[in-house]
Amino acid sequence: TAAALIMIEPAARVAQLAALSESVRVSAGGTELAWRRWPGPSGHPPLLLLHGGFGSWTHWIANLPGLMAERETWTLDLPGLGDSGDLSPPFTTEHFADVVASGLVELFGDSTPYELAGFSFGAMIGAHVSLRTGKRCQRLSLVGAAGCGHLHHQVSLLPPPDHSLPTDEAAAIHRDNLQRLMIADPAAIDDLAVHVHGDNLDRHRFRSRKLAGSDDLLRVLPDIPAPLVGIWGERDATAGDLSAIEERGKLFRAAQPDAEFHILKGIGHWAMYEAPDQVNRLLLGGSAHQA
Repeated sequence: TAAALIMIEPAARVAQLAALSESVRVSAGGTELAWRRWPGPSGHPPLLLLHGGFGSWTHWIANLPGLMAERETWTLDLPGLGDSGDLSPPFTTEHFADVVASGLVELFGDSTPYELAGFSFGAMIGAHVSLRTGKRCQRLSLVGAAGCGHLHHQVSLLPPPDHSLPTDEAAAIHRDNLQRLMIADPAAIDDLAVHVHGDNLDRHRFRSRKLAGSDDLLRVLPDIPAPLVGIWGERDATAGDLSAIEERGKLFRAAQPDAEFHILKGIGHWAMYEAPDQVNRLLLGGSAHQA
């Protein structure tokens, strides 16, 4: 259970949660993709989760216990990250999306409807995936989405710790960077967040920051057929100030007048970790304050 997971140390907690899933590997566009299927009640389209840059499925570790109670859920390690294989050139948003969309066909065929939620870099990729799959994508939730061009704020970080550093010194660097980039409330930066962040950094091969600063989301936003849901933490370090977040809301509603747009008070970039219950309600279509 989720309560039992909290009582064990971080690496064991990740392993215990992973054991609840089925590992599925498929080849798409010459890249081996590492998916996980998290069982849940039937009756709804499956929910696909895409993590952020320098991440893996563990970006959703705080959300999965709650989501599994409501929905069959799939996570994907994006190419060059986590347990998936590397992407061949070109290293573009379009190529990432082509590979992920092809992987979806391998999993579900070319007619199964689904919903998609993406975080940061994964939100930008997910937007392009939804374009490729048309009306099959029945809801597109974008959490702290990258690809917002001039609205994006590049955060200055400490260099990642060298493997020769003692564990406590490495953890201190990870905590500092998590507070600069990912989590607004220092009290929310627990040992699990530090472990997940450090493990994902150790396994990354693709550096996504250049693509994250592009306008690759904004330029396709008006063409997305799926109902749009925007979710930003009020204190998202990548988003700029509150007016820049509200400008994103205007762009969402210019693309779709009925688009949802939610600003989570006091929450940072990694909103799913800092406010998992709020984010889960929004991903599953629950009501919340809209900006």
